[in-house]
Amino acid sequence: MLIKVPYKTIRIFPSEVRGKYAFMKDVVVIIRTQNKVLYVDCSHDHLANYKPPPFLSSYIFEYEIIEGGEYCECIAKTLQEELKPLFKNQKICVKSDITVVIER
Repeated sequence: MLIKVPYKTIRIFPSEVRGKYAFMKDVVVIIRTQNKVLYVDCSHDHLANYKPPPFLSSYIFEYEIIEGGEYCECIAKTLQEELKPLFKNQKICVKSDITVVIER
């Protein structure tokens, strides 16, 4: 199966997750500093309940959010391969029959 996803992100700080952002589900969360991607993750629950990994607590970072739908884990894996984050997430997308294309 082939999925095409446009690379349209919303950039917010973790303290700004309020209003419509708090209730977003099935999103890809790209955690980044000003010049480096730190981590790529997927949140199936409300974004207000998302907690970044504890090893990122020493960094000042912001979120880039992409709506992913039911295939957000596969989208996160493709983004991880393209963006080459500092810390790799080993828990995303084990399905090998889905191909994701990120349209920039």
